[in-house]
Amino acid sequence: MRSLIPALALAAFVAAPAYAQDKMSNDDQAAMKQLASANLAEIESGKMAAQKAQNAEVKSFAQKMVQDHSKMLEDLKSLAKAKGVALPQDAPAKEMAQAKLLEHKSGAEFDKDYMEHMVKDHEKDVKDTENIAAKAKDPQFKSAVQQANAKIREHLQLAQRVAQNAGAGSTSK
Repeated sequence: MRSLIPALALAAFVAAPAYAQDKMSNDDQAAMKQLASANLAEIESGKMAAQKAQNAEVKSFAQKMVQDHSKMLEDLKSLAKAKGVALPQDAPAKEMAQAKLLEHKSGAEFDKDYMEHMVKDHEKDVKDTENIAAKAKDPQFKSAVQQANAKIREHLQLAQRVAQNAGAGSTSK
């Protein structure tokens, strides 16, 4: 009986750090929720643009945003579930404000404004994910944010190219 108590105490001591590693810091949890909100907003505005865009390249870009940000959100949800973090289910109104402004536009004006917004948004997202990754304490979260940053950089380059084409196309008419 005596040897069982120290063995149980040792087992609890060894298991404690493993449990503590799964618990994320409040800052990491807040950053994870921020990223989920940003992905939700990208998905919603991408769906709208996929329907409203006139330019085929803009429409294709919007569909890619829906697809890629849905994948990033699903990956984030899996990590959040493993870490016990509850993520938002809807994009906050603040994140959707620009999309609401775009709802009233159409044609080349919509395409140009949507793409300008996507360039600005992805420039901000690159900086945000770099900052989050630099500050992240959880190694799995840090890795996920670094992977997301690489994808967002790709999106930014694509958005810049499509924005140039959409802008040039709208001024030549």
